[in-house]
Amino acid sequence: MPENRIALSPHVQRLVDEKYAVSIEGEYIVVDNVPYVSAAGVISRAAIISAYYEKDGVAQFGDHTVLFTGSVPCTPAGESLAHVLVADTNPVAVAGRQALCRFSYKSERADTLDNIYNKLTHYIRKLQSYVSVIDPTVSAAGDGSISVRQAPSVFFYPNTAVARAGLDVYEGKLKLAKVAIVGLGGTGSYILDAIAKTPVKEIHLYDEDIVEPATAYRMPGALTIDEAHQQVRKTDYLRNVYCRMRTGIESHPIRIDQGNVHELDDINFVFIAVDHGPSRGLIARHLAEKGIPFVDVGMGVDRVPEATKLIARIRVTAIDCESKSLVDRLPVSDDQEDAVYNNIQVAELNALNAMLAVIVYKQKIGFYSEEIAVNALHYVLTWQRLLHNHSEPA
Repeated sequence: MPENRIALSPHVQRLVDEKYAVSIEGEYIVVDNVPYVSAAGVISRAAIISAYYEKDGVAQFGDHTVLFTGSVPCTPAGESLAHVLVADTNPVAVAGRQALCRFSYKSERADTLDNIYNKLTHYIRKLQSYVSVIDPTVSAAGDGSISVRQAPSVFFYPNTAVARAGLDVYEGKLKLAKVAIVGLGGTGSYILDAIAKTPVKEIHLYDEDIVEPATAYRMPGALTIDEAHQQVRKTDYLRNVYCRMRTGIESHPIRIDQGNVHELDDINFVFIAVDHGPSRGLIARHLAEKGIPFVDVGMGVDRVPEATKLIARIRVTAIDCESKSLVDRLPVSDDQEDAVYNNIQVAELNALNAMLAVIVYKQKIGFYSEEIAVNALHYVLTWQRLLHNHSEPA
């Protein structure tokens, strides 16, 4: 589906009717050929770019700021207008262009943000006021045109926060073909909540368990009493939840074992969030042999009866071709029989375990920076410390 299903709004049409060169580029609207005064005191031209999408034929465009592909504008005398117009000068690549700065200029006119026409022409008029001192015949108006480029997307509506921040190139790193989450309990469901909001094409869910009342207290969101007792498979329920905002969620209500572990062979990245050590070992060894990168998570919570308190530790282990020896350090015994797992789970610890796993995943695929190659994270609650490359299993 397209990121921006265009049904030309009257405000966009007005821009075209007034002879502006307009283009819709995915989650952005662009007005090209806008004149401004450069630092050399001469008239140059650039593009103004705003976050943009349409809902029911009405343009939605976020806040009052715009991106600008030109240099910092100046007065005809060469005085910088940075203090008047410019919010920052951090270059970003958006809508197929390199924006050199961001404008943030609020008008005293109450209607500046009433619609996309008012927003864009507000900035055009401001730049034009300085251009006219040099040459009153120069204008952003030309022949009047519009072009539309609809980029494919897994989402039913765009992430306008990405467009406003100019992070679409960064987000592009998250467009993996297939990610799998094995185990959709407390931690796995929080992993899904984060991954579903990234542009991964397909997310494959593996878990044989059913939704129970206790499930409602271990995963994001809220279940009705009927949903908590309807005996539906977790993967089916979660697929239906996240298919409200996107495509590509695939439910596999099965347990991964020796007979079907090969189903993971064409996955780009796997999250292992199981509470059964032997299953963890089977999946991890198979992925390591196939060279498929993965993150394994673990959580241990124990009682301190004399203090009526809980103690906890959380583990995240990231394994790829260069760190596959770490497979031998994963806890693969029967967790419940050895009382390592204890079957105690608390939502905030599940969520923390999941978010640490997602952060490490995003580092490994280049979305976040990684000055130190971290393959193991341990959080110890009683110390309030996060240890990295710590080899003791949780």
